[in-house]
Amino acid sequence: MTSISRKGILVLALLTLLALLAAPAVAQDMEESEFVFAHGGPIRTLDAPVTWFISTHWLANLLYDCLIWRTVDGSGYVGQAAESWENVDDVTWRFNLRPGITFHNGEPLDAAAVKWNIDRVRTREDFMVQPQWLDVAEVIVVDDVTVDIKTVAPTPYFEFIVSFNGCELLPPGYIEEVGEEQFARAPVGSGPYVLSEFSESDRYVFTAWDDYWGGRPDIDRVIYQVIPEQSAQVAALLAGQVDMVANVPSAEAPGLEAAEGIVLTSETAAVMQHLYLRVETETGNMDSTYPDYQPATLDSNVRHAISAALDRDLLAEVHGSALPRTGRICPHFPEGGADSFNSAEGVAAAYNPDRARELLAEAGYADGGPTVYLDSPTVGRAGSEKEVAEVVAVMLEEVGFNVELSVLDPSAYGEQISSGGNNRDIMMVSLGCSVPLVPLFYQCNWIQANYNVCNEDFDAVAQAILTEMDPAARLELWGQWWEYWFDTMQTVTLFESQAIIAYSDEFDFTPRKDGWYTFRENLKLAGDDM
Repeated sequence: MTSISRKGILVLALLTLLALLAAPAVAQDMEESEFVFAHGGPIRTLDAPVTWFISTHWLANLLYDCLIWRTVDGSGYVGQAAESWENVDDVTWRFNLRPGITFHNGEPLDAAAVKWNIDRVRTREDFMVQPQWLDVAEVIVVDDVTVDIKTVAPTPYFEFIVSFNGCELLPPGYIEEVGEEQFARAPVGSGPYVLSEFSESDRYVFTAWDDYWGGRPDIDRVIYQVIPEQSAQVAALLAGQVDMVANVPSAEAPGLEAAEGIVLTSETAAVMQHLYLRVETETGNMDSTYPDYQPATLDSNVRHAISAALDRDLLAEVHGSALPRTGRICPHFPEGGADSFNSAEGVAAAYNPDRARELLAEAGYADGGPTVYLDSPTVGRAGSEKEVAEVVAVMLEEVGFNVELSVLDPSAYGEQISSGGNNRDIMMVSLGCSVPLVPLFYQCNWIQANYNVCNEDFDAVAQAILTEMDPAARLELWGQWWEYWFDTMQTVTLFESQAIIAYSDEFDFTPRKDGWYTFRENLKLAGDDM
């Protein structure tokens, strides 16, 4: 028998121990799941209530809980921080919180924290989402796990408001300790994921939180990787560098459908493409940038001529994956005109180039149409802005307009046109189509850099809609609201985008009806129960 020295035995024991320690670690690494989403960017601050941009709130929805949240199919609401809630009376909503829940840092998420958050967002005029929360009159702490939210008036869409932008619950103690600026660099929430790593507007890594009230998420890491160009997103998917691309260009769909390991699906993007027309010159910087310029679109006949000149069916084809529309609420909502203005027949009736020429003549342009300035980004939320704008320009010129088309890269467009408010006559814009917010956008107190619509009668109907608790009576009011909206013609709707989504077959995915990419209850590893 070969003898082994005492030193040799110790060495063998040490090597064995190291092997045992190493083996589980390797196995664990192999078992960790990772999902990478190609985000078009940019991403703004993760102090979520500060910003309105939905593409930022996609990330925030992983990091934070709200009181309640919208279901995947858009049919209702589910509890997050609140396990139950009720409409006690027309102006009181009671939320019962989940006992014992905390933020990621251990700070309690109790009724006092909820009150602090809602009071913060409804009183901060520097927050983009603040006007959405003006319906809240008071937040009352009943006890540690019960909070009442009283509204100024009956608010039929309150569940939507309290589950939309600005609903994210942040830890008040931590923010007061470090300040808002530091919080934006190291945010803490209570959602199913913690932000473990990020480089601003580039790569955001979210890691599953073991102590989430709903259980540890199925996916260990969710990564939002900013890739602005759609072609680069598709290339990254085919190379296995990302696991999902949203809003795939129609031309790329056949190749992806034929690719091994790729699943294609589609759903409404809950985004509509519109033209904003100038109806006044006071908002934004336009009046100072272009002093004494009088937009042709100040004339109602000119605005209606623009709408009548547009073949929306063709514009939807140019986009490649869209349904033509004339009104800015998606027709899967009862308020969205599925049987009237947003139907195929209603859209076809809106296209009338001969009427457009008549309207221009009535506006004094019988011998030559006015010059209008059309601004568009090269690419935006729709992904086809440049191409659509070019065809819009041709359609307008065919009925007599002289069009000065300006197409800018997204950052320049945002700085000079959108944020700067330098749109002269017409600008391209992509907007969500959710019902409760739309009436707000056309009230006198909703002044944006690009427009302000102020009509007291229009205001009164909008306010009635937002306070009428009876659904049938509310739909009748919507009929009146649409009459004002189409008569004003400040917003010319073109089409509703349909998202083509491509993703790795290693995952099971159900698209959300609201067009959000949040990856909570709608994403699982393939083969797991959804």
